[in-house]
Amino acid sequence: MAIGNNIKNFRMKKGMTQKDLAEHLNVTFQAVSRWENDSVEPSIDMLKSLTEVLECSLDDLFGNQTVPPKPEVVEKVVYEDYKPVLGVCENCNKPIFVSNDICRFSTFDSVRQGRVHKSVENKHLFCKECNNKRLEEEKRKKELKIKNYKKDLKKKRILSFIIGGIVALIFILISVLMFVNKDTESGIFYIGVALMGFAFASCIVLKNTFLTDMWLEIASWGFVKMPGIIFSLSFDGIIFLILAKILFFILGIILALLSVIFATVLALVLSIFAYPFALAKNIIGKVPENI
Repeated sequence: MAIGNNIKNFRMKKGMTQKDLAEHLNVTFQAVSRWENDSVEPSIDMLKSLTEVLECSLDDLFGNQTVPPKPEVVEKVVYEDYKPVLGVCENCNKPIFVSNDICRFSTFDSVRQGRVHKSVENKHLFCKECNNKRLEEEKRKKELKIKNYKKDLKKKRILSFIIGGIVALIFILISVLMFVNKDTESGIFYIGVALMGFAFASCIVLKNTFLTDMWLEIASWGFVKMPGIIFSLSFDGIIFLILAKILFFILGIILALLSVIFATVLALVLSIFAYPFALAKNIIGKVPENI
């Protein structure tokens, strides 16, 4: 006679799980399961052990009486390792449980409010893994900017040699003509102009000295606004107005030319001294901090 159902009923009456019963009998819980399913019958020795553990007789085990079952014991799961969520990564949406994995940083955006641009701070929270990726990406972008910056410096240096060489070549050709015509003084003068022209043109292209700003500032001195003219509303007055306007126009052109010539001459002379520093600065290529 199958006794599996009786074993199960007595076990549940004792409030035991299959695992608990198996531990008392020194067997696996799979063996207990097979007994209760009537797949396998326990041995005679095991039957005696069952009666002792379940506190019943052999007749009870083999009898047809049924024992009111107790509810199956449900093991409570205690979350001893539960940790509160400290934050959620904005990049991967992964919850962060450890404070060391929290990385906070700020970015700044320029927002226009009316005619004023204000800097707005945006605070971010990333997990450690995403923040490391962000830092690596920023590092890669900065290295690319530095590489492009130095590449641009090299292009400017090559262009300065080309443009400066063209300017110098023009004056060297003029000096050669002077020497051919046996005008030695003029030939030497144009060789000096060729050297200064090369240095000045190179400095203008390199754009890393004061020469460009100085030349523009001094050249602008001659571009002045002429005063107004008081005249009578008559034929002679209109003729006077026209002549005065022409005179002021010619005077303005002369002042502008003089200021441009003075600025150019001064820049040519100073470029001889400024060019070595401009070239060295370009070759060294110190990267700005805000790049």
